[in-house]
Amino acid sequence: MDDLRQVVTEIVEEVCTKRGLNEKPSVEEGEWLTREEVCDMLHITYTTLWRKENEGVIKKHKMGRRNLYSKKEVMDIFSSEMESAGKGII
Repeated sequence: MDDLRQVVTEIVEEVCTKRGLNEKPSVEEGEWLTREEVCDMLHITYTTLWRKENEGVIKKHKMGRRNLYSKKEVMDIFSSEMESAGKGII
């Protein structure tokens, strides 16, 4: 029974490693934003944020029951939206 458990554990770890599932986002101050912070930064509603998640524009990371967003990804989206808005004005 212990041998079977060990083999299953090794297989699961190998599959998780290959798919990048072992990488857990760190929750250091300033690296992650909450849903409210993202909506404030991008000046969008929760519904728009949900739509952007479904479209694949922004990726959410589950931490327990919370959705957190990479500050770097959000800043990239923010800067790209600012550039596209600037091009429309010119």
